[in-house]
Amino acid sequence: MPWLLFRVVRDRPGLLRDLTLVVGNLGLDTTSGVGNTRAIMLGVSGDPMPIINRLVTEGVELVNVINESVIPIAFSRRQFINALKAVLQQVGVQELVRTLYRLGYEYAKASVNEIPLGDPTTTVRSLLYTATAYNRLVFRSLEVSGGEVRIEFEEPFDEELDGSFTEGFIHGLVNTALSRLHVIRTNRVGNAYVSVAKPYGTNS
Repeated sequence: MPWLLFRVVRDRPGLLRDLTLVVGNLGLDTTSGVGNTRAIMLGVSGDPMPIINRLVTEGVELVNVINESVIPIAFSRRQFINALKAVLQQVGVQELVRTLYRLGYEYAKASVNEIPLGDPTTTVRSLLYTATAYNRLVFRSLEVSGGEVRIEFEEPFDEELDGSFTEGFIHGLVNTALSRLHVIRTNRVGNAYVSVAKPYGTNS
């Protein structure tokens, strides 16, 4: 089942209804959906490629079509973080942080390898918008210049645990999509976070 991934440019009342109507009027049935006021994913039946240029609705921008069967799994953020805190008391901070980082990294690696989404930059951008639709973070911007990748985001779901899963996820995205090892550093800038990935072996 294909998924249509949209970026919400301007939220407004009735946006999801209008988007679903446009999709339906073009001959596609919406079978499921996930998202929020920043990004929306709609599962559809049929082939969206012939009408891709007509999937236009005020307030959203089509980011990509994910031609894979994706079954979203939802967790309560509060309960999940509380569960991680309970594990933290048993295994210690360093062990939990390392494990979450590795989980994020491997999750991103599997996502890039299993779901073709276009060129490397498009792949990274699409999966960051997917993470936004899943409420794991709020993707703000992506810049690639001279081999350096700069990603700005807000509200990582694991902020209370130093964002280790999120940083691992971003690191895994960059390394896997660009097929090159990078060193990554994430810093907080105001209310946002900025991850800068530089190719391994270059001056940091």
